[in-house]
Amino acid sequence: MNTTSELQQTIYLTELDVTRLERLAGRGAGAAMAEMLEDLLARAAIVPPQSVPRDVVTMNSVVSCALEGDPAPRRWTLVYPDSADFEAGRISVFSPVGQALLGARAGQTVSYRLPDGREQAITVVELAFQPEANGQYTL
Repeated sequence: MNTTSELQQTIYLTELDVTRLERLAGRGAGAAMAEMLEDLLARAAIVPPQSVPRDVVTMNSVVSCALEGDPAPRRWTLVYPDSADFEAGRISVFSPVGQALLGARAGQTVSYRLPDGREQAITVVELAFQPEANGQYTL
């Protein structure tokens, strides 16, 4: 398994995802969201949706993830902030875990920082659904 820090990882974003994320950040969401977007874009390869590898976590992907220390994998959908609902398994792309998952590949272990500063490792066990792999380019 590969271990990659979220800051070193190149991510794939479609042109539509970039437009949506820029619109969210431009809605007066504050400097923190704008900074997060800037960080995401700095790591991004902006590509047509047909060019995204099938094993890469993209926006609206459904993933099964194993968190270090948890007994069972969790199933999450990576979503835009307006659709986030942690209890329902919808993780915001602007959350620390969302930023780490975006661009991860099935089988890869990535890490992110918890609010208390500790590092948390998470492994993408399975990519159950990726919109681009299913020809759904406007999700």
